[in-house]
Amino acid sequence: MKELTIEELTTEAMQLLPLGVDELYMILGCQLLGSEKPKRVAGIISYLSAVRKARQARNLYATLPSKPDRSDWEEGLELICNELRQDGVRFLDEVKPELQKGVCNEDIITLADDINGSSMQILVMIVGAILKMPPQFESISATLAAILCKSGLRDFCR
Repeated sequence: MKELTIEELTTEAMQLLPLGVDELYMILGCQLLGSEKPKRVAGIISYLSAVRKARQARNLYATLPSKPDRSDWEEGLELICNELRQDGVRFLDEVKPELQKGVCNEDIITLADDINGSSMQILVMIVGAILKMPPQFESISATLAAILCKSGLRDFCR
């Protein structure tokens, strides 16, 4: 797995900023799947695979006697999205005390008030240094930096 440079991580974090906070938490939840038990990931993949196979079957044989109920699929996908979002929220809650110690000073808060490439790079580096992530998980610090900027670092520090 290729290590991302700080410039690449910064670019990624900046590209995440237009997304909503809930979407950012879902992204974080997806990133955290790499550290989950394989059974949980397999359940999600199996579900998504079943959705794809049902769609393919319907395309092959349009007159199937009973096609899957669209609301069932939507409900399942909504459940997966909610679980991923909750995973992201839980993770941030777990690391919040550590992050607050490192980012909750007036200089960093002021830096995050007007986010640009340079200030995001500093924030990504600080978050990465605080969490001491292995290289293959450093992209999590970019997502966390985007969440902190999007939701407001001042609010996070209260």
